[in-house]
Amino acid sequence: MKHIFIPGDKSKKPLLLLHGTGGDENSLVDIGKMIAKDAPILSLRGDVSENGANRFFKRFSDGSLDLLDLAVQTKKLLETTYDLTKTYEIDFQNLVVVGYSNGANIAANAILQEEDGFQNAILLHAMPADNQPQDFSLENRHVFLTAGVNDPLVPFPKTKALVDLFQNRAADIQTVWTEAGHNLTREEIEDAKLWYENLGAEA
Repeated sequence: MKHIFIPGDKSKKPLLLLHGTGGDENSLVDIGKMIAKDAPILSLRGDVSENGANRFFKRFSDGSLDLLDLAVQTKKLLETTYDLTKTYEIDFQNLVVVGYSNGANIAANAILQEEDGFQNAILLHAMPADNQPQDFSLENRHVFLTAGVNDPLVPFPKTKALVDLFQNRAADIQTVWTEAGHNLTREEIEDAKLWYENLGAEA
């Protein structure tokens, strides 16, 4: 999986950046630096192509998610990330995943479906996969989720359903709702920065 690594202050929680559909490993770097100045950054490129657009997992022509491929790609993402944290000598357990849209969806799935999944996540405009739910506790997972109530791609009820999935399994989740659509806003990034800083203070 193509990636870039930007070394940083090892006393800060490192970021894992997962772009949205059509993005690449460079797409979220500036946002990552805004959220966590000087933190180490690992940024991946999804290696699934949808008509030339990079994604982290497949979907069908009607827009529905390919749940079989999602399961395979979620495990691959975790394995790849774990190997890269060893390569770059950063702590997998301390990673804060920053995912947008497609990247946020696979990050959320990795938390909800895999017991050894990510511990900390900033999910920007995510929705649930509607796959078979798991029941292991998420009490040690920390999630910051933002959404636009006028998002045409991720409707409010979908995001609310995702929030409920985390809350029902005892995850520590904080949400920010804006009046925006699918685009990211400065308010979201500033609030994500504050959440990240508070998370670091609790470590």
